Amino acid sequence: MPSFLRRPLWGRPSIVALLYLAITLVMTWPLVTIMDHRIAGDMGDPLFVCWVLLWTSGQVLRVLRGDLSALSHYWNANIFFPAPLTLAYSEHLTPQMLQSLPILAATGNVVLAYNAVLLGTFVLSGLGMYLLVRELTGQPLAAFLAGLACAFAPYRFDQYSHLEVLSSQWMPFALYGFRRFFVTRRLRALAGGAAALVVQALSCAYYMAYFTPFAVAYCLHEMITRGLLRDGRVWRALVAAGGAALAVVGVFLWPYYRVRQLGDVGLRDLARVQSYSFDTHAFATITQSSRLLGSLVNALPRNEGQGFPGFTIALFAGIATAVWMSRAVMDARGTGDEAGDRTSWWRRVLAVVCVVVLIPMLWALGDVLIHGETTRGLVKAFALRRDAATRLADEIALVSAAVLLLVPRARRIARGITRSPAGFFACAALVAAALCLGPTMYANGRPIGPGLYTVLYRWVPGFDGLRIPSLNSMIASVFLSILAGLGAAALITRWRRVGRLLVGVGMIAMLAESWTVPTDTNILLRGAGYAWPPAELAGRHLTPVYRLVRNLPAEAVVAEFPFGDPANEIRYVFYSGYHRKPIVNGYSGFYPENYQRVLEPLSHVPAGDEAWHALTSTGATHAIVHEGAYLDRDGREVSAWLRAHGERELADLHPDHLFRLRE
Repeated sequence: MPSFLRRPLWGRPSIVALLYLAITLVMTWPLVTIMDHRIAGDMGDPLFVCWVLLWTSGQVLRVLRGDLSALSHYWNANIFFPAPLTLAYSEHLTPQMLQSLPILAATGNVVLAYNAVLLGTFVLSGLGMYLLVRELTGQPLAAFLAGLACAFAPYRFDQYSHLEVLSSQWMPFALYGFRRFFVTRRLRALAGGAAALVVQALSCAYYMAYFTPFAVAYCLHEMITRGLLRDGRVWRALVAAGGAALAVVGVFLWPYYRVRQLGDVGLRDLARVQSYSFDTHAFATITQSSRLLGSLVNALPRNEGQGFPGFTIALFAGIATAVWMSRAVMDARGTGDEAGDRTSWWRRVLAVVCVVVLIPMLWALGDVLIHGETTRGLVKAFALRRDAATRLADEIALVSAAVLLLVPRARRIARGITRSPAGFFACAALVAAALCLGPTMYANGRPIGPGLYTVLYRWVPGFDGLRIPSLNSMIASVFLSILAGLGAAALITRWRRVGRLLVGVGMIAMLAESWTVPTDTNILLRGAGYAWPPAELAGRHLTPVYRLVRNLPAEAVVAEFPFGDPANEIRYVFYSGYHRKPIVNGYSGFYPENYQRVLEPLSHVPAGDEAWHALTSTGATHAIVHEGAYLDRDGREVSAWLRAHGERELADLHPDHLFRLRE
């Protein structure tokens, strides 16, 4: 029998990838049956992402057809006319565009391309985690469970409408490449890890900022564990790989730097950043789309506040942590000699006192993190008034350091824990979870102290331009998935048959907790005071008015009404990806000054000289009035306002009207 047939099913990455694909299609059902005309999630950010894919792929396809000048306009996208570099107001999504390019080139169907890339994030997340945990444990079945945990964590389904957030699949590939480099010393593995880290950074700016420090820390952890800190060859290889990665990423960062210099993109207000941060109760709140737990695990439901990792993932991660801690304790006993362990009586007394003090401190910290406060007696004992969590954490760290200083065996235990894979990933998961809490930590709606994120916001360049600390939850999910795989491997090693059975049951339970079938598609968004938009997208076929716009002269610039309503602006942006004419309207992570200046006079039903001067100042040559987007007669009034100023109506395509504006 050929050797590849003798390998277990879980030991063949190609079969594993197909299994993840099959499970993905089931877990996202019925998306695969309608993916050519209905978009996953809502019709908000996904439509904006579709525009990004259309614009960037269009420029690349023009280059491939011989028009090299198209590359120089890659960043000068066609929204917010006449602002420059408008692609740099949000994610450029170049890796996602390259993945979707064959579909877009063959069909022009951006909805199909978007859905295909989205499904691919689940498959690749699972495969990358499988390879990493198989490398760490040598247990393919445990690795398969870890892949399921990474691909189908509840948080991923909470972010189902955000492709850039779901595009976290390159994290495990990066860690896998680095791990292989330290095991084999092969530069090819390091190059693969660095390439995965670059692709991850370019897939989502948040992960570039949030995940890269963890990747660097993992490399340092491996070097410390393997005694490589003085190995010049390893350092040279890492510096070269890091320099190459930084050079590639720097090319894509330059337009963002230029936009910031122009003043259209600036600091994120700290209060706004706080609104996108977790409360500690977010870790006890699952996505509301979970059919099994959505109504049960619901401690504090709110926007950007569903960070529950899942009972099964948490259980397997807890098993891994417990096993590795117990091993560290046993190893500390085995390696300690009596002379080295002898301590003076006063050291022993002080250590006991520290431990006695530490227990109520930990109890008080748990109280604060859960309830936002603790009992009056503990408040007095530890002088807790404001910033209770931060003060307690500082005091716990101080007492713990004292125990480590006084007790040699405690130092050996701590060293054993931190040098183990489980110890590193458990610490990393805790740090990522702490970063989710944002600039000021809240528990049950009560402030409990400044968060770790404040340090990054104030002192690390670029963090003051990011607004969603809670996205660190995806990174925490990746580390918990690794721990879940380590826990599964420990069970299989300890009880071979029973362990495999428990792992199999765990897989089923894990998927059941994240079960959201039937998943949502084409969820409509409506602005206050406006009509519901059409339930379906015209897509590449375009509506009649956009077909006319596509055929307008190259110098045409379009303004669309209603103006300034996000639900409608997103649709204008989406269709502009097909007709490719510059539009005054736009939707993105930031808004340029020229757009904000005309926003108020042109919003809802523009009227009077101020609105007219605002429209003429935009440089628009044409206007579209979507009368069907308004309630009552508001749309007709906008059309009448344009006619009253002598603008010529080119087409009445009820309910859309196209006007030619005078120069």
